[in-house]
Amino acid sequence: MGLLTARPSSTHFVVEDPCFLDVKENPNWQSQFGNDHPLKLEIGFGMGDFLISMAKREPYSNFIGIDFSQDGIQKLLALISSSQLKNIRIVFGDVREKLPHLFQAEELDSVYINLPDPWPKKRHFKRRLIKPELVKQIAQKLAPKGRVHLATDSESYAMEILEYFSAESSLQNVNQETGISYVRKHLPKTKYEKSFLYAGDKIHYLEYLKCVDGEEQPKKEEALVSEERPLNNDEYLTQKFQTAEANANDACDLKQIADQLAEAGDGQWAKKVYQKAEAKAEDSLDLNWLAYSVALALNDKDWAKKIYRKAEEYAESSLDLNWLAYSIFEALDDKGWAKQLFEKAESENIRELCDLAESVSEILEDVEWQLKIYKKAEENAKEYSDFYELADNVFAKRGDGEWASKLYHKAEDKAEDCCDLLSLAECFIEKLGDGEGARRLYKKAENNAEDSVDLGVISESLREILGDEEWAARLE
Repeated sequence: MGLLTARPSSTHFVVEDPCFLDVKENPNWQSQFGNDHPLKLEIGFGMGDFLISMAKREPYSNFIGIDFSQDGIQKLLALISSSQLKNIRIVFGDVREKLPHLFQAEELDSVYINLPDPWPKKRHFKRRLIKPELVKQIAQKLAPKGRVHLATDSESYAMEILEYFSAESSLQNVNQETGISYVRKHLPKTKYEKSFLYAGDKIHYLEYLKCVDGEEQPKKEEALVSEERPLNNDEYLTQKFQTAEANANDACDLKQIADQLAEAGDGQWAKKVYQKAEAKAEDSLDLNWLAYSVALALNDKDWAKKIYRKAEEYAESSLDLNWLAYSIFEALDDKGWAKQLFEKAESENIRELCDLAESVSEILEDVEWQLKIYKKAEENAKEYSDFYELADNVFAKRGDGEWASKLYHKAEDKAEDCCDLLSLAECFIEKLGDGEGARRLYKKAENNAEDSVDLGVISESLREILGDEEWAARLE
């Protein structure tokens, strides 16, 4: 299932809220917060849960969040108000444009970038957030001994980030052995981050320190050699689980440890750790996955139902409710409860509606309800990505090429650049079989190309998708 994404926009956006700043130049941050506490910046805060957690955890630090999702900003401002937090300020816009002006040199204590969109396709390279220019800007704004914390679910993007940051001479990789870690204990997990971890995916973490001139880099610590007798397999596993349980940072960590214990056959120990996870659960996602494990790993459906009820109370969004309904059906085979949650899950967001339509069709086998949801999504669609995603879903889930074609044409009217047009051209060939329409879109993409990189990806697509060697060669 998808999660909310956004793209930079030139639209001016203002919210009347004391925590929202409509600024273009460097404000007096000390006057803004009424103190001189350390300034910490999150770039692209998404759902806002990381900023909220950090602001609660560190009341003597000041946090600034920059994002270009209008929905995300409004949701975060509501959370700030309900939490009565005074140490967060929000700025709307693209950080690549904002960062040079909002902060003075060496003014930031910390910078956080959590799971930026990897834009994995070659044609979308320009849309990736982390590039050498941004790395230089961050290094300039970071105070001596300040830190940059990064996380991504994409291995290729992690290697790219590692290359760019390691090339900046003023920054030192904290993990000197491998450069990338797969566990991060000292920072809270975002809901988006946990959605990957719960699904068994790996997160790549990087951390960099701003060097101080003349100061030696810390030496790598040598591992101590134990002189104790070697442990047998059972003793080793017991010690491993005990250490993991003691070091668990949150419900997500504890739930994964309990899963391993249950798989190892120690249901009693697993139950105790699941109970700890329940006590530490922070949101609907934690409780949802915990209930699923309790139902399947321990076969305790009664306890699972109680946890699912809590998860329903904690649900904050359509995605929470959709995920919950899906989980309840899978673990408890309760279609009635799932249907009630799907009814509560209807929203105005296109991606959420597409996810909901897919779940309703798959679990309830209700194609009429699915159709109504897609029609509602079409009524709410405004941007290129809305029409494009809806067209993909209508084609894939309903097999309706005619409707999908109309939606793709609407997406064409909203296309913002060469990459958008190129994606549509490929859809016209691969899904609609419309060669004439595809050629028209390739021509528009060529006319909208900004540089050799754009022309290169168009040429590659012409060869692979359209088979037009002559046209492709002309663009090289």
